[in-house]
Amino acid sequence: MRILSVSLLFIALAPAAICQTTLAVTYNYASLKFPGAPLTDVSGINNSNVIVGSYYDSQYFVHGFIYRAGKYTVVNFPGATITEVLGINDKSDIVGMYQTSGTLNFHGFLRHNGLFTKINDPSAKIGTMAYGINNAGTIVGTFDNEQGFVYQNGAYRTLDAPQLSGESHQTQLNGINNPGAIVGQVFTGGIWRGFWVTNNQIHYLEAPGSVDSQANGINGHGDIAGCHDIQSGFVSFLATSGGKYPAQQTVVSCAAAINYARVAVGTYSSLSKSYGFLAAPALTLQVSHATRSGNIVHLTAAASGINPISQMQIWLNGKEIYHVAGQTLSTTLSLPGGSSDKLVVQAIDTKGVTAKVTNTIAAN
Repeated sequence: MRILSVSLLFIALAPAAICQTTLAVTYNYASLKFPGAPLTDVSGINNSNVIVGSYYDSQYFVHGFIYRAGKYTVVNFPGATITEVLGINDKSDIVGMYQTSGTLNFHGFLRHNGLFTKINDPSAKIGTMAYGINNAGTIVGTFDNEQGFVYQNGAYRTLDAPQLSGESHQTQLNGINNPGAIVGQVFTGGIWRGFWVTNNQIHYLEAPGSVDSQANGINGHGDIAGCHDIQSGFVSFLATSGGKYPAQQTVVSCAAAINYARVAVGTYSSLSKSYGFLAAPALTLQVSHATRSGNIVHLTAAASGINPISQMQIWLNGKEIYHVAGQTLSTTLSLPGGSSDKLVVQAIDTKGVTAKVTNTIAAN
């Protein structure tokens, strides 16, 4: 199994000071492929690293699966012609979609303690798809491929993102974390816009008129996993606390979900095949405080990873100005005057793996 490594760069802009936590992660990647399947799609992961998805068999029939501790288990809704597993919580409850023979139709499902329950929004005319479930048992998804729904305590409610006047409904809900934040996307103004919902407020990943985006999964930190145009994957770390239009960090391909340990999963494709991927953090760097008073900047940071951290470094405008052994740093720097100063905090482990956080701090 091939392991890839990508360093993620988190960029924050501030007029005079940087107070928020910023994060960088270097990932190791591994492929996930259901044995013998020509196509494998990975859709979800819980906090115990149990993964769910779907695969095509040799006759291109679609089945769901659960991947736990290196072993795949097939999931088929009873009597269905197609089954897709789309989400999982920490109790190993799974949700997804199934189809039956005859006229095109699709239904959502919940499997709890081995028993299947149909999930059908009463407003649906064509069908329902259940995409995410949290530990409280709240389920989110989409009905008729055009409106979002939330199923909680036995009741359905419709959740649609705002659209421009005259636009037809086009909202999809893809995931929900344990605190109850929901992610999805809406087609408005000619593009898909990824969003998250907290406290009944909708926040967008990107400004209007930028590029298509979809928000697929969210963890308890408020990290959001998603992609652009299917193949350009990203994670927005600490998105829900990072302000308007949080920065997006590239991952190898479309990210479907991320758990609390920041393990991400998704799917990547070649011209003829589709495989799942597992992205496990190899090195994580967190810069907690970077405050500026005049030309004085105080920085604190910490790093952790699968290998010991050998050194923490600070670079200013492309030149290293400070380093310290170990996995933490706390220092005060005097910066020269100028229109802006580009500070890079970098962690290096004993194997040479690096992670960087870059801050552009405008001069007073």
